[in-house]
Amino acid sequence: MNIKFISKVGSYLPPKNLLPLLFGYSIDHIALSTYWIFFGIWLNDSLIGPNETIPYQYLLLAVILATPAIVSIIGTSIFSSLSDKIGRRKEIMLLSRLLLMVQYILLIFFGSSTLNVILILGTFGLFTQMFYTMHSALLTSICHPDKRGQVSSFQVLFASFGWMIGSGVSSLIYSSFDIVGSLGFAAAFALLAGVIVMFSPAKPWNHKELIQKSIDVSIESEELLISEIQEKESSPTKIEITNLRTAAEIVPEKKKLTASYWQIFKRKEVLSLLISLAIVDFGFGPFNVVGNVFLKEVGLTDDNISVANVIATFLGMLMLLFIGKALDKRGRRPIFLVAIITYPILYGLIFALISFPIAMFILYLYPLYALKVPASNAIMSDLTTEDERARGMSLIQFEQIIFANSGAFLACFIADISAQGIFIIPIFPFAFGIIAVIVSFLIMKETDKKLLLQRKGKSEPVS
Repeated sequence: MNIKFISKVGSYLPPKNLLPLLFGYSIDHIALSTYWIFFGIWLNDSLIGPNETIPYQYLLLAVILATPAIVSIIGTSIFSSLSDKIGRRKEIMLLSRLLLMVQYILLIFFGSSTLNVILILGTFGLFTQMFYTMHSALLTSICHPDKRGQVSSFQVLFASFGWMIGSGVSSLIYSSFDIVGSLGFAAAFALLAGVIVMFSPAKPWNHKELIQKSIDVSIESEELLISEIQEKESSPTKIEITNLRTAAEIVPEKKKLTASYWQIFKRKEVLSLLISLAIVDFGFGPFNVVGNVFLKEVGLTDDNISVANVIATFLGMLMLLFIGKALDKRGRRPIFLVAIITYPILYGLIFALISFPIAMFILYLYPLYALKVPASNAIMSDLTTEDERARGMSLIQFEQIIFANSGAFLACFIADISAQGIFIIPIFPFAFGIIAVIVSFLIMKETDKKLLLQRKGKSEPVS
């Protein structure tokens, strides 16, 4: 009973070789949440809002907050291609966090004007965002091929753990030390995150080694079985060894041509994923960029926002304990579709109940990312090989940057010229969420090849 219980619990824990990457991801999200939750509020209250000569204030706020992500497209594309060719993903992640630390320090000393903030974020944004693409690529390369769904869930789980800790202390730090304290804490944790990921193994999952071990075990079993039967019947017996055939049918090592961004992008399944994500991210972008400012405007306090982030990430962590296994057992498509459906439902309720702060607090607690992010990463890992994984993951990041920020710019411009102001924001994720649901149902297909083979009555292991 105890052995079964321990085995059951162990199946929900990440492999040891993934721990440095996962803990590094947690530390990085402590750094991010420590300052980001109140950074937009600080910009609005201290630099943009008080200056009545600035037109289109919400649009300017969205532009500033989106600047590092937009310019990161250049840096991430370059370093993703480089890492796919030469490896060194750990080293690139360390470089990214060192520069992120420098960015935070420069914001402390020179972030006294909107122009300075834009210049600092724009310059360092070339390097700071590539950390996430490198992390996803390395994580899904060093894990077992059949566990990519669960591993993608672990990634978001550990990110949630870090975000929950950072969110919990962010209000206290911000109220006690203002944005200078928030950025100081973030700088220290950014450096720590870069150091921790260097302890991760860099070697991808070895298919050749897996095949050889399986064949060795099968041959030993075959010899033992034949020996036992010959002893009993004194005659040779022909035995069908299915284990040997199964091991040999594991995807053999092939020399694969390096695929360009365009070649990966135009694959039908990849394009289907990116289209579905683009529609939902365009709608969700406004809330993603200025969501905390929206919550402040509807009546939530700084403490309310901090607590809401803590609870939301805790609920996300609970969901992620089960989402990973569901992705590998039930498939990517159903989880992805459920994730998309929640957007119009949630933001329809937010728009309908916008006059009730307590309702805003409760609705904000639902962790939208807990389904969407691991499902999207698992799908992309199915559709890319190890030597193109970073570029595949970066396509998801590029899509999110382009469409989420485009949606944010449009929505914030409309908010600036609309009588409803920022309260019009929830209409975007509601309307585009409905479109995303329809499109996703029509074009998204299951990508887990092992699951597809099982459904067809086959049992070939496919990586």
